[in-house]
Amino acid sequence: DRAFQVSGLRHVIAVSGLHVSILFAIIYMVFGRQRVLNAIFGIPLLFVFAAIAGFTPSIVRACIMQTLMLMAMLVDKEYDPPTALAFAVLVILGVNPRAITSVSFQLSVGCMIGIFAFSEPLRKYFLSFGNLQKKGKGKGMQAKLIRWLFGSVSITLSAMVATTPLCAIYFGMVSLIGILANLLTLWIISFVFYGVMVACLFSLIWVPLGQTVAWLISWPVRYVLLISDVLSSFPLAAVY
Repeated sequence: DRAFQVSGLRHVIAVSGLHVSILFAIIYMVFGRQRVLNAIFGIPLLFVFAAIAGFTPSIVRACIMQTLMLMAMLVDKEYDPPTALAFAVLVILGVNPRAITSVSFQLSVGCMIGIFAFSEPLRKYFLSFGNLQKKGKGKGMQAKLIRWLFGSVSITLSAMVATTPLCAIYFGMVSLIGILANLLTLWIISFVFYGVMVACLFSLIWVPLGQTVAWLISWPVRYVLLISDVLSSFPLAAVY
């Protein structure tokens, strides 16, 4: 747990909006462009997940925003993320005004505000160095990798704008190696969670089959643990 905190990967093992987005991706993958089915099955599933997670502010915020996205798809209307965030905050504070004192609430909302405000300008700024800002330009694998890298760095930096001061205040520590740690691990986190779900489902059919999938998934899990351990051991990995 300490290694995850120092390496800036604590959010991976804390139930958060990341896991809600993975759940939403699975829903969309199953039903595709079937807007009615996405809404009928997706909205109840999101709130069952929120209930299992204990209705923590960060999970409720993410579930409300994803629900609004499903509703927008259902009625064929534009989904506006900042408006959805504001609505989610209004609902949470309307039900429980003291939620504003929650660390997870502040980190979750601050993270989203930073991403909405700064990620796109940062991404365009980084892409300007490689002259890749025009859509369709640079269709090769190298260009796609560069776009992915710049996009990931932009989102990570944008999220840190608001969360870094909060981490310093509440935890007395700021990870300096977090950007590198996230770049090395976030790409595989979704596959880990998909694999865990597949292992559980296969175990219902035949336990050895589920065990085989679980063994395969254990290797990317070991990779994430290794990155966390190695990077957290670096001198000046974090400042206190």
